[in-house]
Amino acid sequence: MSSLKRGGISLIELLVVLSLIGILVSLILPATFMARESARQASCRNKLRQLGLSMAMYEQVRRHFPAGRLGCDDAGHGSAARLCAPNLPSEAKTGASAFVAVLPFLELSNLHDQLNVRSGGLWNRNVDDIQWYYIDQSKRWGVQQRPPVFVCPSDPSKPLSDVYYPVKAAPGSYALVNGTKGADSPLAEVKYRNDGMFIYVRRRTVPDVADGLSNTLMLGEVRLSDTWESSNAWTYAISHADTLRTTRNPLNTPPGSGVAVERQNGAFGSWHSGGALFGFADGHVQWLSQEIDHSLYHKLAAIDDVRAALN
Repeated sequence: MSSLKRGGISLIELLVVLSLIGILVSLILPATFMARESARQASCRNKLRQLGLSMAMYEQVRRHFPAGRLGCDDAGHGSAARLCAPNLPSEAKTGASAFVAVLPFLELSNLHDQLNVRSGGLWNRNVDDIQWYYIDQSKRWGVQQRPPVFVCPSDPSKPLSDVYYPVKAAPGSYALVNGTKGADSPLAEVKYRNDGMFIYVRRRTVPDVADGLSNTLMLGEVRLSDTWESSNAWTYAISHADTLRTTRNPLNTPPGSGVAVERQNGAFGSWHSGGALFGFADGHVQWLSQEIDHSLYHKLAAIDDVRAALN
């Protein structure tokens, strides 16, 4: 009996096993993270493609794309003030975004009817008209809806933003390309005469896009959409922020920095590392590196970069 030995694992053997497990975990975790991020990016790409397709379907039916902001406002000076006189009815001053207009083409007709922009407007500029939020329960609930097509899986933003308290609204991960003119340009230029696909009131047509649909940016990603610096309520459109962004600042410029108005810089940005996904006017989706040459970034944002260069 004295010659028999008890079985077991020595301390050294245990440490070796634990070390091997640690090495395996360190190898597996990055690969798992990369696989998950790849899946999230693929989902994000698909959502941008759906939004781009909805814009294309809207254009086929109406023969024009929706305006970036469906109505005007009574803010600004000069031509902006003349275009949006204070005596306009509230429906003409709606701040609803183009995303609201294309809801029926995203199989969201019920939500489109619930928001009912034609009756009383939505996100109206003049403060008195914000009473719709308190009076019309349907609209109040409507702006709080967050359809999955407007949300990137990598976006950690809260489902409701209180940036415009007492209005609480659902933020989105995507914004419309307003053009190249940003916070250091006159307000009227940014709103009504910017050079991108989506501006206030005016609706672009295919012939307007002289650079070609495949060469023109339509949609891009947004970061921190539930904060003031980068507010992005998907139902609302306002310059430098909610659903109307520009290429004035480089891609992925952090919110609150760069050329800005009240800390809002209107920059596109992504939760995917190193760049961002953009939808083009022909419907295709493409990754742009944050190292993209700024002049090329501008050219892609303008519907006619030759004309933009002359101006």
